[in-house]
Amino acid sequence: MDPVSRTVYQPGELAQCDLWFPPVDIPLDYGQTGRPPVLVIVCGCSRMIAARMLPSRQTGDLVDGHWRVLADVRSSATQP
Repeated sequence: MDPVSRTVYQPGELAQCDLWFPPVDIPLDYGQTGRPPVLVIVCGCSRMIAARMLPSRQTGDLVDGHWRVLADVRSSATQP
């Protein structure tokens, strides 16, 4: 096998996850504003994008956000 060969992925096997921070303040509760993190997942083959705003970058919020975004991707991918 050639060590410089390209890895091949089947549809649905690859997704890119990242945090995005809005460039402007967003209104939050009780007159506060902030720039909360947005978890973004882009599926490799279909380039479908799903995102969810998170309350913080703490581990629990990140894990919960991943599960919720993946559920959103799965439900939208199975709809006709």
